[in-house]
Amino acid sequence: MTMPTMPPHDLFEVRDFTLECGVTLPLINLAYRQQGPVGAGDPVLTTTAFSHTPLDIGYLSGPGGALDPAAGIWLIQTEQIGNGRSSSPSNMPAPFGGPDFPPVSIRANVALQARLLDHLGVGRLRLGIGASMGGQQAAQWAVSHPDRVARAVVLIGNAKTTLYAQIFLNAVEQALRSDPAFAGGRYAAPPRRGLERMAETWAGFALSPRYFSLGLHQAHADIAADTIEAFLAKWRRRYDGKDANDLLLQLDAWRRHDISGTPGCGGDLATAAARARMPVLFMPGSTDVYFNPEDVADQARFFPDARVRVIESLAGHAAALGREAADRAFIDEAVRAFLKE
Repeated sequence: MTMPTMPPHDLFEVRDFTLECGVTLPLINLAYRQQGPVGAGDPVLTTTAFSHTPLDIGYLSGPGGALDPAAGIWLIQTEQIGNGRSSSPSNMPAPFGGPDFPPVSIRANVALQARLLDHLGVGRLRLGIGASMGGQQAAQWAVSHPDRVARAVVLIGNAKTTLYAQIFLNAVEQALRSDPAFAGGRYAAPPRRGLERMAETWAGFALSPRYFSLGLHQAHADIAADTIEAFLAKWRRRYDGKDANDLLLQLDAWRRHDISGTPGCGGDLATAAARARMPVLFMPGSTDVYFNPEDVADQARFFPDARVRVIESLAGHAAALGREAADRAFIDEAVRAFLKE
């Protein structure tokens, strides 16, 4: 599998940053990149999915896309804690490196991004947008900083991780930990078998059953295969080059995501969602099992100005991550129209 070229990034440093768990990190870095006419108007903020960089929804900022910087959009692309480029277990010095990196929440990511915007002199966002865990961050932005974001787009994401997703994420985590080489996170070399088991556990959930039944996977070199053995030989490599502790940190943040934990909301989803007074566009995928469209709609009804547009796609969770041209076009049109409202 050919690994994509990583986009360039800068690092924003914050000293004495306190996480929700109460631990204060003496130094934390946020990977980010600015594109377009920096300082011109209100910018668009993008946030990243699990184990991704801004390439996850890069089709939206490509030539002619709804967020194309060449069209005059000031774009600030951030990368979540634990992705290996922002501060992560793999690059954090003692005493917080490796398995000793403290738990991180979606809210902590948003708080760090807000500090970046303060540093850049940004008072208000034109839009906050992300996919999957990035969508969870966009939803949290709407709740935590309703006066700083004019609109939010939650692509294949939600306001609270469901029990089903927690069960799935637990299975993925245990597959990774099952490798004796993982050694409680204190491995001397990457726990390759655990990373492969994690990928295999994920294989049956990322795309829909019909995607395979209709042979749609055969159009993509990274997953095209005539036998299960050939398919899994490719899929097992999905986490090549990724650090196991980094992946676990992100899985934990995903599993615990819940906007009702926002201070002052008393653990109540409706109270938290009511804070998001701006228009919020939820775009679940029709065959996504992590963020089931019915579950997303159930949560969206608590937001005062929510809209739900379902991505009718057989690509499962990959619907918003650019795998299929039709999905890219649908999302681009929806985001473009939302910005023009």
